[in-house]
Amino acid sequence: MSPITLPSCDLNVRRVSSVNEPAFDALIAIYAEAHAPSERKSPAQLASMLQQPGYSFLVANESNTVVGFSIVRLLGDSDAALLEYLAVARDCRSQGIGQQLFVETVNFEAVSSRFLLVEVDSDKTRTADHEDRLRRKRFYRGLGCREIDLLHYIMPPVATAPPPAMDMLVYKRDLPPHIDKARVRQWLECCYVDVYGMPANDLRIDVMVHELPENVQLI
Repeated sequence: MSPITLPSCDLNVRRVSSVNEPAFDALIAIYAEAHAPSERKSPAQLASMLQQPGYSFLVANESNTVVGFSIVRLLGDSDAALLEYLAVARDCRSQGIGQQLFVETVNFEAVSSRFLLVEVDSDKTRTADHEDRLRRKRFYRGLGCREIDLLHYIMPPVATAPPPAMDMLVYKRDLPPHIDKARVRQWLECCYVDVYGMPANDLRIDVMVHELPENVQLI
C-alpha cells in the first residue's frame, strides 16, 4: 500500500506534552462531546495517560483553534500501537480534518513503523446508530485500514456502562493480506495489559482467539 496523501490544508498537528497546556483542555472538551459514556475515560484518567511515556496525544490546530485530536498507545513488547481515540469537533466535521489527522497520526515518528490497531463500534448487528457505525468503518477503510476477519473483539469496560460490540481494524503501509494467529493474540494481550490494566491471561482473550484460523485474513 502506498503512503496516504491528501490535499494540503492549513492544519497543524502537534503533540501535547502537559495537562497545563490550553490545548489539553480543548482536547477534553472535544473528547467528551464525541464519545459515548461507555467508551469514555475521566479527565483525570486522560491526564494520567498523558504523563505515561507510551502515550502520544496529538491535536490538530486550525487558525490557532484545536479542531481535533488523536490518542495513541504504543504497545510494549509488540510491533503494534492502538489508536485509542480520534475525534473532530462537531462544527468542523466533513471538512477532511479527520482524514488529515489520521494521516499525521500514522506518520508520527513513534507510530510510523508499527501496525496501528483501531477499535470501532461493530456494524454486524442492527442498532439505533447503525448508519453512524457504517460511516465510521467506511472512514477507516477509505484510509487503508482492514478488519481482522472472524475476530469478535471484546473491549474491557472503561466506565460503569458496558462497552458496545466492537470490531478491530489494522493499518500499516504495505499491509499484508493476513496475520498469524499468534501475532493477533499478542496484540490482544498487549492491549489488555497496557491499555486496560488487565492480565495477559484474561479469559476473554482465549474466547476471542479460540476459533481463529492460523492465518487470519485482513478484509
